Amino acid sequence: MGNICSIRKRRIVVGLDGFVDRIVHAVDVRDGETYSRIETISDFGKRIISAAGKSTNIELVQQKRLVGGNGPLLAGALRNFGANVEYIGALGDCENNIFRDFARGTSATSIGDHGETLAVEFSDGKIIFGEMLPLHEISVASILAKMPDDDLRRRIDLCDALALVNWTMIPHMAEVARFFADVILPRCAERNRVFFFDLADPSKRKQLALAEFLQIIHSFEKFGQAVLGLNVSEAQQVLQAIGESSALNESREELQNAAELLRKALGIANVFIHGIKVSAAATAKETAATGGYFVANPQLSTGAGDHYNAGFLAAYLCGCTMDFAVNFAAATAAFYVKMARSPKIEDVKILEP
Repeated sequence: MGNICSIRKRRIVVGLDGFVDRIVHAVDVRDGETYSRIETISDFGKRIISAAGKSTNIELVQQKRLVGGNGPLLAGALRNFGANVEYIGALGDCENNIFRDFARGTSATSIGDHGETLAVEFSDGKIIFGEMLPLHEISVASILAKMPDDDLRRRIDLCDALALVNWTMIPHMAEVARFFADVILPRCAERNRVFFFDLADPSKRKQLALAEFLQIIHSFEKFGQAVLGLNVSEAQQVLQAIGESSALNESREELQNAAELLRKALGIANVFIHGIKVSAAATAKETAATGGYFVANPQLSTGAGDHYNAGFLAAYLCGCTMDFAVNFAAATAAFYVKMARSPKIEDVKILEP
């Protein structure tokens, strides 16, 4: 079954993005020093639509300013579990900015400036506005400019898992992934490494580019086990990219069937899909699904998916069953959105079967 505490013996390399996140509320009504926020995305949309042909002003109230980005959030959550994590990504001058403690804790190498995001949070989700231009500079050249080829190979040679996340916002991610698969990994000692990928909402990318990146993910199978993590929207887009156009509903059975279909179609070791209330996963040997971890009034939703990913990847690396993995992942995300912080292993409480 595996022991989740053995994650403390695992070495994981994570990259490549980096953001400073401002978490804000959109004001509905203000009364002096107090205000009520716009509660739902639908209400926010109605407020914007009502301004068509006119104009409007929406006040934003900052709640937090945080280390952000799919990579840093994933890496931070894994490190909180006790894993040995090394980070390579766009952190800017991380000795003199918000990333300083994170960078020191992950032996980080900054390969460029970080992006900026404004996350407007609602009771039913969030809308993220982002400044992505610095991520356009992430490339093989920018990585090698900061760390020699042999140093990069050494880091990958020693790792148990490599996580490359946020393909959508990094235009040269395909180039970087090919470089790892074609140049770095063939020079590493053979071992059963895990390669984790998170697309990060590919809706603004062309389906042809998505299909090409899915083939690159498959190419990592010759070096170990490729794992693709998706939310429900991303899973629907990947299904379309492989020619499956049917709508995907958020139910245990549907997500479980979709995870199994995608795993087979992509020819990879594992696919998992997480929704707001339900999640599922599939390997060649087993499938599993779970629910019951929904948090109605989250304190912080930005980063929930990254914490699900961290929980799942930790369980997968430790050889746990799929049933345990989806439950541990969902419980990790639930703790995070409820408490607005990453859990330790002992904080994660899975539901009894």
